[in-house]
Amino acid sequence: MQQYFVNTLAMPGELIPMTKEQTHHIRRVMRMQQGDVIRVADNSGRVLLAEVEYHQEEAAARVVREVRDCSQTSVELILAQGMIKGEKWDYLLQKSAELGVAEIIPFVSSRCVVKIKDEKSEKKIVRWNKILCEACEQCKRSTLVRLQPPCTFSQLSQIDADLRLIAYEDADLKACNLAAVFKEHPDISSIAVMIGPEGGFSLDEVAK
Repeated sequence: MQQYFVNTLAMPGELIPMTKEQTHHIRRVMRMQQGDVIRVADNSGRVLLAEVEYHQEEAAARVVREVRDCSQTSVELILAQGMIKGEKWDYLLQKSAELGVAEIIPFVSSRCVVKIKDEKSEKKIVRWNKILCEACEQCKRSTLVRLQPPCTFSQLSQIDADLRLIAYEDADLKACNLAAVFKEHPDISSIAVMIGPEGGFSLDEVAK
């Protein structure tokens, strides 16, 4: 069943207008018929079943009933990810959304090959959000991934989470045992995971 995110959610029996892009997808791509059932979510965790209606060239969704959301996890996962090249970054965004990441913080560190120019940053963020939205719809998430603007490595110290982890290839075996770490922190509600770019982290960055 196809899912779409909308700006507002109506009550059963009410009509939700779809955007031009959603109308095109419903009518031309999915070739849905009048009365076909879709899921709609408003990014608050609320999900409804609705029936497709066509009003001239526009598509809308007539709310039928609310359904239980089973996509939320009890622990919020924040991913601080070093910028990586092209299609690999798009793939990372997609899979992060599918795996349940709540927030993504792109950063540029000393070994990043990718450099984000200010004049292109806004356009890239719009495109990245579109990739995340499509992935969230595809895997039936009830909330969208929060995507932050790219930042510097030093700004990552401001991340607020109950547990903060860094993936480092030269860590000792004890540090690598995630199961033991989680046993030591059974009541956490948020985890931040920091993963480096293709070149990894420098010794100075790991120390910080």
